Amino acid sequence: MRLVGRVAIVTGTARGIGVAIAERLATEGARLVLADADAPSLNTATESLWQRGLTVAACVDDITTPHGNELVAGCALDTFGRVDIFHAKAGIAPFHDLLETDGAEINRTIGVNLTAAIYGCAAVLPHMVAQRSGAIILIASIAANVEDRSIPVYSATKGGLAALFRAIAVRDGPDVIRCNTICPGDVRTQMLKDDIARTADPVQAREAFTACIRSGGSLNRRKSAASPRFSGRTRLRGSPARTSSSSAV
Repeated sequence: MRLVGRVAIVTGTARGIGVAIAERLATEGARLVLADADAPSLNTATESLWQRGLTVAACVDDITTPHGNELVAGCALDTFGRVDIFHAKAGIAPFHDLLETDGAEINRTIGVNLTAAIYGCAAVLPHMVAQRSGAIILIASIAANVEDRSIPVYSATKGGLAALFRAIAVRDGPDVIRCNTICPGDVRTQMLKDDIARTADPVQAREAFTACIRSGGSLNRRKSAASPRFSGRTRLRGSPARTSSSSAV
């Protein structure tokens, strides 16, 4: 129970990694504010934590706007009186070639993956600075460092998060605020399962995905006509296949 007395905001908590993060923080004693735009799924996740006796508040809002993030931060302050942890997990990953991605999809991906995190940090930092303590965790991706031709816009947003954490770590470290990023590889979430199911040959796509994960550590380019999502990925020698992480301050 390492987080007793701490208050954590977690965004993107309707499903997948976000729910797992929320569960872990809560079981370590943190009081939670979950934020997502998907009200039905967020309510389901919140109810599941309530049933386990964990302390959770939910905030359905558009976190791609400054106002939405101010409301989420306000929910934490009004409910629990402080903000100790901001964990930005919200993200989407459209799997399209750059020339096949329309402007609306580009703007939405940037908004959810990068802009929301920037506004979220801006909303919580004044309170963390005032209390001279806090931790910010941004979920980036191995795609920030490893080429993947099928997700260029997604990769760009994750690279932006990697740059954002370094700037905040240097800016706010003197106020005893830590900022870190986590760069996961592919994780077997519902989003990944849906992506595999949409390919021409899901069995071959699943095999290509598994081979890609196992091949990390040497320069390798996978090609699969049935699975463009898992082809054309290059890993630099020595880079981890599953996860990568960075931290400062």
